[in-house]
Amino acid sequence: MSFRVCINCYGIRVYPYMGFMVGQRYQCQDCQEQMVIPIEFDTQEDYEAFLKEMGVSPKDQEE
Repeated sequence: MSFRVCINCYGIRVYPYMGFMVGQRYQCQDCQEQMVIPIEFDTQEDYEAFLKEMGVSPKDQEE
C-alpha cells in the first residue's frame, strides 16, 4: 500500500487538489498545505521509521 504524506505536518490525509488536470497538486486536509510533490511511502513501517527519524511521535499524527 503506497500513500502520500504532507511535507509540512507529516499527516497522511493528503488528497488531489483543484486544478489536478493542469498540473498535479495535493492538499493536506490537516494543515491545508498545498504541495506539488508530497512525500510517498510504500509501507507503514517506512512511514513510522521516518517519523521517528524526524522526532515526531506516530501518536501525534492521529489527532
